[in-house]
Amino acid sequence: MITFLLLALACFVGIVTLLTYTLYCYEETNQSGQPLAPFLAMAGRTALRSAASELAIVALHPLGLWPGLWSKPTQDRPLVVLVHGLFHNPGAWILFRHRLHAKGFGTACFGYPSWAVQWDETVAGLAAYLTKILEENPDRPVHLVGHSLGGLLLRCALAQMPNPRIRTLVTLGTPYGGSKLSPFALSSLGRYLAYGGETVTRVAALPTPAGVRCLALYSPADNMVMPNSALRCGLEGWEERQTRPVSHVAMLHSKDVFDEALEWMRRSA
Repeated sequence: MITFLLLALACFVGIVTLLTYTLYCYEETNQSGQPLAPFLAMAGRTALRSAASELAIVALHPLGLWPGLWSKPTQDRPLVVLVHGLFHNPGAWILFRHRLHAKGFGTACFGYPSWAVQWDETVAGLAAYLTKILEENPDRPVHLVGHSLGGLLLRCALAQMPNPRIRTLVTLGTPYGGSKLSPFALSSLGRYLAYGGETVTRVAALPTPAGVRCLALYSPADNMVMPNSALRCGLEGWEERQTRPVSHVAMLHSKDVFDEALEWMRRSA
């Protein structure tokens, strides 16, 4: 029975990877006017790792259901608050979190349910969580990292917090312009991510508090945010960097992506 479930899961992840990269190649070829071959080659180089990352996220999902493992700040060091993306939970950060601990940072993870919740409700919960973190850790430098939807939630939450004591904000694969895959999210927070839609347009107009150094990392092989140009934040005062080609989910596991985020946080010191 377990073997059957594992095989079914592997087949499902493989189908999702194939479909999303097929749509990626189609979309980027039409958007850029370039030949199909370079996008097929990029998809071929990243698809296997994408599937492996997806399987790891699913396997670790049960760990993320235990709030006590994630929500309380660890270690008396500079603190990084991590906010996951759509349909994930704090368990998605396990490798990123391990690497941060090894580099001298403490961590705390904010978790939220992707289904049957409202945008404003989720943002308010995150703002309250960050406010509590800052109050309970007045002498610790605080950094923020958000993956995918988590990056947009952090932007909204910061706009609701007057003069937050935050050093940096780093986003990984955040759909600043939304995504054409949003309709497939059905009745979840994903419905707010319509490409060029009302929510992402409203978020783009929000101010970033002064003193927060912001970095948007995006991959040229992102298979969940379509078109790829929707990953570009285009916000005043932000720096944008293109990473090496990795899939949307594999950004959480990529050593290169981690090193970019780490270097940005260390520079703020």
